[in-house]
Amino acid sequence: MQLREVQGPPRPLLEQQIMPLPYPVEALGDLLAPAVERMADVIGVPCAMAAQSVLATAALASQAHANVHLDGRIYPLSLYLLTVACSGDRKSAVDHIALQAVRDWERQQWIAYGEQLKAHRAAMSLTARSPTSKKSAQLALDAQPKPVQPRLLSAEPTIEGLVKSLCHGLPSMGLFSDEGGQFLGGSTMCKDNMIKAITHLSTLWDGSPIDRSRAMAGESLRAYDRRLSMHLMLQPRLADRLLQDADIKDQGILGRCLISWPERLVRQRLYKAIDLTRDPKVHLYQQRIATLMQKPWSRHKDGGLNPVTLELSPRAREAWIAIHDTIECESGEFGELVNVQAAAGKAAANVLRMAGVIAVVEECSALEDVHIERASTLMDYYLAENQRLTERNR
Repeated sequence: MQLREVQGPPRPLLEQQIMPLPYPVEALGDLLAPAVERMADVIGVPCAMAAQSVLATAALASQAHANVHLDGRIYPLSLYLLTVACSGDRKSAVDHIALQAVRDWERQQWIAYGEQLKAHRAAMSLTARSPTSKKSAQLALDAQPKPVQPRLLSAEPTIEGLVKSLCHGLPSMGLFSDEGGQFLGGSTMCKDNMIKAITHLSTLWDGSPIDRSRAMAGESLRAYDRRLSMHLMLQPRLADRLLQDADIKDQGILGRCLISWPERLVRQRLYKAIDLTRDPKVHLYQQRIATLMQKPWSRHKDGGLNPVTLELSPRAREAWIAIHDTIECESGEFGELVNVQAAAGKAAANVLRMAGVIAVVEECSALEDVHIERASTLMDYYLAENQRLTERNR
């Protein structure tokens, strides 16, 4: 389906698509697309699976640095992605390569944290033994604040733990797991906790402040400008339950997610003696992600992120408004998107988010119409996939 301009009268519903559409890899651009193609070819995974991991990683690396601004509205660059694949489909292998630069950065941060914590404890011990006044001792302690844990990636947190980490740790995080059942099948997503967890995840996607009031001292939280990207890779059985759960559908979290369930490649994955860590195309991708991770985050005095503003050029603005209005027209009765209204309702926002991620990765300071067009091509795929899975689960 094409969502680039408003057409005439509403078109009839698409016939059920049995097989997934090819992922529009070229829309990811000259840096991300070649890396996706090489990972898919060498590891032996569908391009869609490699693209999901690369796009999620790019969002995680970009979300702390910029927001898209349009008519007074702020659109974070955070993305939520769900990928469905069976055991043995090499989810871990592709995610390992896609996230390598991020994990390398995080490991270096933990090493630095250990050294900072050691220095902090030494300063506390020295202050405690110092014969100076209590006021002087407190001033010395204030000059040596306790370092925060640099937890960037989390695979199976409780929702309370995730929120605390965003408030008291790094203000930008990723909920990433190549075994998404560890999170979705754990205590966080049991019936008693599920609605609370989904509400928090939806709020974090929106970029709203974290606000939690509790009677117990130290448990109330208020934090602004935190960012979370998510990529969960799910087994088919769990994905089916997730897509059919009425409570989850009602909360709107799936409409925020970019979902892909690619075809399996069993019996097509012959071994290739290629070292992807030395592949030039993958190396360029890793280098750019590493550069974004190493770039300091601009932050407010309260610890929240202070991302730069990405504005839309006049042509980009015109292109996006046409996409927005087309989606709205096609979401009504007899429209092409009537059966996927939840995803359609967030599609225009996801177009801006993906366009922003692409722009940051490509070192652009504004969104041009080409970014919007490429993000729209990606959104066409996700809407078609959402529609296919909706029909499949009827």
